[in-house]
Amino acid sequence: MVSVKIMLFATLRSKYKTRELTVACNGTLLNMIENASKILGPEFVDDVYDKKRGKIRDDMIIMVNGRNIKDLEGEITLKDNDVIAIFPPLAGG
Repeated sequence: MVSVKIMLFATLRSKYKTRELTVACNGTLLNMIENASKILGPEFVDDVYDKKRGKIRDDMIIMVNGRNIKDLEGEITLKDNDVIAIFPPLAGG
């Protein structure tokens, strides 16, 4: 198990009333999200993960140690003390 820090931004921060939390996980993004949902509530999984497609929602921006996961190649393996920033879809005009 590894311990990672999750930072929430914008509407996610407002919805879950927290800026950051630390969770233990097996090193996968999905397990990190599932374990965070044990703290934040089950709807957190649906907010960031597309169960039908089996991957992170396309409209989410998730960064691991400052790097967008969309720019990382291959399977992402989280390590102790990684910082995961989660940004919801942005809207405005």
